[in-house]
Amino acid sequence: MVGIFLQALFDVSLLFFIPVFLIFTLLSLWKRRFIYVLIILLSAVNMDLQRPTNAGFGERDLLHSGVVVGEDQREHHAKLLIYIDRLLIDDDTIGYDAAVEYYAYGRDVFLGKRLYIKGKVRPSRFAHRPNVLSGHIVASGVVDHPFGFVFHPIRKFIDRILGESFRDDHYRIASGLTLGGSGRLGRELRTVFSRAGILHILAVSGLHVGFVAVFLGFLLLFIPIDYRLKAFVIMGGLFLYAGVTGFRPSVCRATFMAALLGLAMVLQRNVDHIHIINITAIAFLIASPLLIFDLSAQLSFVAVYGILYLYPKIEARFIARVHSRLLKILLVPMAVSFSAQIFVAPFVIYYFHRLPMYAVFTNVVIIPIASIIIFLLFLSFSAGSLCFALVKIIALPVSLLITVLIALSRFFASMPFSSIDLTVSPLITFPCYLLVWAKARKVVIWLIVAIMFVFTLSSLVDCLTVCAVGEGVLITTPGGENILVSGKKHSPQRILLARQGIGELDYLVAPSEIFPVARDYVSLPDKMRFMDLSRDDLKIHISNRVTITFRDAVMEFDWAHLKGHHGSGRITYILSNGEEMHTIHGSLYGSIIEQMVLDSKIVFRRIGLLF
Repeated sequence: MVGIFLQALFDVSLLFFIPVFLIFTLLSLWKRRFIYVLIILLSAVNMDLQRPTNAGFGERDLLHSGVVVGEDQREHHAKLLIYIDRLLIDDDTIGYDAAVEYYAYGRDVFLGKRLYIKGKVRPSRFAHRPNVLSGHIVASGVVDHPFGFVFHPIRKFIDRILGESFRDDHYRIASGLTLGGSGRLGRELRTVFSRAGILHILAVSGLHVGFVAVFLGFLLLFIPIDYRLKAFVIMGGLFLYAGVTGFRPSVCRATFMAALLGLAMVLQRNVDHIHIINITAIAFLIASPLLIFDLSAQLSFVAVYGILYLYPKIEARFIARVHSRLLKILLVPMAVSFSAQIFVAPFVIYYFHRLPMYAVFTNVVIIPIASIIIFLLFLSFSAGSLCFALVKIIALPVSLLITVLIALSRFFASMPFSSIDLTVSPLITFPCYLLVWAKARKVVIWLIVAIMFVFTLSSLVDCLTVCAVGEGVLITTPGGENILVSGKKHSPQRILLARQGIGELDYLVAPSEIFPVARDYVSLPDKMRFMDLSRDDLKIHISNRVTITFRDAVMEFDWAHLKGHHGSGRITYILSNGEEMHTIHGSLYGSIIEQMVLDSKIVFRRIGLLF
């Protein structure tokens, strides 16, 4: 994190880091503590090398050629990660090296294919994601590449077995359980899984990697070879599985940890699992420091840290004192789930604005069922290579179990208070991680109290807050009333309202009643008319632009500017006490780290208006 912030703040050339890097390399050989500075410098260098690049070819449509190295299937489309290696312009071929995201429609297996796409590369609305390639596929084909001749046939084989064995809704769940990705589910079923707290079973992680390792170990059990060779075969199988799933951060984390544990077993070394996850985290961040902003990586690592750190303490203090074997069988998975949920909760609250309340109990019931389904699915893949009739036989109990899984999920999701909608700044929830550090616990408690006091003080400031995003302007009066002036319904506006914890607006000015309104809805005038609204010291004039007057302060927003500048996810906050104004820019799709920085700026600017 320090390396990333250094590079982001100073934006210096790589030539600066090279001599400093060499100096600290020598110092790290002399004093061990310099190794931390070395890691920081490596992160800063990698941050500079892995920034998304701009195409630089203007608005002209070009023919891009690249290999699909990541595939995330959604309900109606697939999000692909493509490494573009060349551009075809007229009869010339230009070398090009960049990763882009592309959204393809249609049900197909794209992993490992070479795609020829005619279109333009656009900047991503996310700060730390690859640029987006928009256009249409001209041609495609499997290439002589590891993703093409190894991972693509296996992925296609698995997809064919699942597609021919299950109906559409069961296919999506079975595919998510084996290949990962909750995007295949419809919105209604995905909401059900989220409220029940079991959406994580559709993210390929340690559970799936563990099953692959156990399954391979079971197959190798009857082969008379040395156990060390078996360990390396299992590692190779795990790497193959990671490639088939598109090398998702969660599966890569689990695979790397399994490889380290397997290596420790081969070398007959006793290792601490916390050290294993630490080594994995450092290796991943050195290789790709931008993973610190990736939601999948954040949830994966935090959940494992919770299990490895908190569960042993729960086991030693509570479970070890239980003498009933049956009760222990129930308490152990509940304690594991509770440990993961406690550590994951701040991220779930920030990204999904929802906290499942029964996740500890639902996982005790759902995880065993999901585990049996996963095992039977892997068994069907093995049987499919020998006789497809066996796949049909295995598919019958799998379909029954998936039906039970859906029914139980709906039952838990429909229970009262199955989930609580929360909107809490990560500035308040993030310091809670420090509570696990016993020596600093008292200081951290006072720190959290101080942060909450500062937030409360800032909310009492007589200040108007104007937020422009997605062809709309959200106005929050000093009295706490929320007024939205919107040109049309935009997903950025919906996301903004969710992050602000606004379930219902006080006043809405829009072409139609696109959001819930508590007091009054006013139809937006057309371009030939204007409208004046007033509320105490606040006056709003709406015509071809939105003019907001608060006491002596005047703010103007042009519709075209809102659509162009803020439609891509850019967000602008304007804070005013009626005399002076402060403007803060940010990203609506920022990570939890960026949101902490943005919240800090807003809070201190609001308090600054007092003086």
